[in-house]
Amino acid sequence: MTELMARSLAAEPRVNEVYAKRGPLNVVVQPVENNLTGEILPAGQAEVFVARVRYLLSKHEPQKFTWVMNRDSYYRLRNKELDVDLGPAPERIQPEYALVARFSSLADESSKRRSAAYLCVYQLTSIKDGAVIWTDKYEVKKTAVKGMLD
Repeated sequence: MTELMARSLAAEPRVNEVYAKRGPLNVVVQPVENNLTGEILPAGQAEVFVARVRYLLSKHEPQKFTWVMNRDSYYRLRNKELDVDLGPAPERIQPEYALVARFSSLADESSKRRSAAYLCVYQLTSIKDGAVIWTDKYEVKKTAVKGMLD
């Protein structure tokens, strides 16, 4: 999923247009918004889905994006008293875009089977005006026969 999202984002004409006109896009990555109905998505796992997209873009398209540290991550690191200069406070860093992922699910259960459909929507949104300049989705459907679950 993350490889598909990274390729889709890098190939988006509007993203490439902004890059051609103004240079690298300053992007902050937000943790996944968990809208799953019956599943728990721990914070660490939620961060992995967007962190991997960021990693893939940093590896394959390093010139297009400048990744700005998420404010919450900055303060978590700052509170650990590291012997590393973390740079200026986040208030001085001005990301222009936010990369967000929202995970949702629908479940259907009967006496014979259980099925669930999962929708993962990724968006790159302008922080200034809220315009979505890229979006894509990944869908998965799973079905389990009840007798095999018991």
